[in-house]
Amino acid sequence: MTQSSALFLSGRAAGALPLPSEIEQFLYYEAYLLDERRLHEWVDLFSEDATYIISVREAAQIPHEGLAAFALAEPPLVSEGRDFLIQRVKRLETHLAHAEQPASLTRHLITNVLIHEQQEDTIHVSSNFQVYQARIDISEHVFYGKRQDQLHRTDDGWRITRRHVVLDTALLPRTLSIFF
Repeated sequence: MTQSSALFLSGRAAGALPLPSEIEQFLYYEAYLLDERRLHEWVDLFSEDATYIISVREAAQIPHEGLAAFALAEPPLVSEGRDFLIQRVKRLETHLAHAEQPASLTRHLITNVLIHEQQEDTIHVSSNFQVYQARIDISEHVFYGKRQDQLHRTDDGWRITRRHVVLDTALLPRTLSIFF
């Protein structure tokens, strides 16, 4: 953990701000780490037993109504724990991940942060996101969706214990080589 990460996690995340602002700052900081490709520091924001799930929406026919609705496709596109996130980060560092050669430029925009439930040191938060991914001179993608997070306050600051990403984007590239 870098000095700036330690300062952020121990200072601002220790209750110096009202809870909604504190959570927003935590999520903005997380987006900053992703965009700066400080992926090990990003993974450190997840608890040891964290889960990371990515689902996509699909059109589903509602019986007897004839209207298209959207449901989550089953099984999820990704369902993994922190250990697998660590392996994905290590793989990106090997330069053998061809989908990330050259490395993507990303910009994560986090909005509409809402706290839904709080139980002692655990809270449930939702947010919307837009992620821009550019592989210089190769491709550009924009992803939209929502995240449902469970966060737990520790002595070292907030940790993500569960993240469920729901992509609204209809067309996905062959490989998803970025994090949401």
